[in-house]
Amino acid sequence: MNTTKYVFIGISIVALLLLPTNVRSPFTIAYGQSSSCYNGLVMLSSSASIHVLPVILIHGYIEDASVWSKWERFLINNGIPYCTVTFQSDDSCGTAIDHANELIQIVKKVKDFAQQHNIMSNQVNIVAHSKGGLDARVYLDQSGTHDVANLIMIGTPNGGDVLADDMSSFAIFAFSDWENFFCTPALYDLTTYADDISAQENIHTNYYTIYGDWNPSLPKINCPAVHSHRIDWLNLQQEFFLTFNEPNDGIVPASSVEKLPNYLHHTSLEPTHDCHTNLLSKPEFDIAKQVLKP
Repeated sequence: MNTTKYVFIGISIVALLLLPTNVRSPFTIAYGQSSSCYNGLVMLSSSASIHVLPVILIHGYIEDASVWSKWERFLINNGIPYCTVTFQSDDSCGTAIDHANELIQIVKKVKDFAQQHNIMSNQVNIVAHSKGGLDARVYLDQSGTHDVANLIMIGTPNGGDVLADDMSSFAIFAFSDWENFFCTPALYDLTTYADDISAQENIHTNYYTIYGDWNPSLPKINCPAVHSHRIDWLNLQQEFFLTFNEPNDGIVPASSVEKLPNYLHHTSLEPTHDCHTNLLSKPEFDIAKQVLKP
């Protein structure tokens, strides 16, 4: 380990000790928040099957509902009803617990809407990208709901991410504009010491994980250039790729995605060769489809 890495670790430890109490304390969940699906509806195709569970799509860190545009087409073509989530509480940079609170009402509304349209509605499926998987895990843990049959997490840092540790060290001591750049407080939920990564299994739900085994030498179609929140993700992913001595998507290592060691209902689905910001493409959908439309 080089000197720079020691400095990063030292700063990370100091930053953790200086985190505000509400960041470090165990999360609790509140009930009654109002929220809805993107555009307020469960989106349906004319060929939607009444025997397929509705799917709730949850985006990740520094993302919004638009990241699911490809999947929305895939779901429509397969007759699978869906809800693309936009959170009202700081959509791109909000905390896992705030988003978990909103999921209580989102799931209820999806079930109610589906029932009104004679679609199987006793349960829903959830598919989540990146931090969205942590939002869903907290919701499932704290609510104890029976309403979610399957949670598919794609590129979710279930064990946290050392890159988030380093970034949060700078964000804590930075000016407000830098905090906006690092998209806090969501960033803190991605660290290796965050409370949300310890969310317990909901025994009524099956958990699935998909990670990206990417390489910068692969064709650019596996990782097109994406610019979001003033960040050039392609360059960032190429830079961090060599940080991990294991399969990774340029941002999250495979071991973190798969880190659900005490979960009895966890299945690792096959990986793809996409980078983190391209993990919501056809290969991932084709793998998830075996769960969403068995």
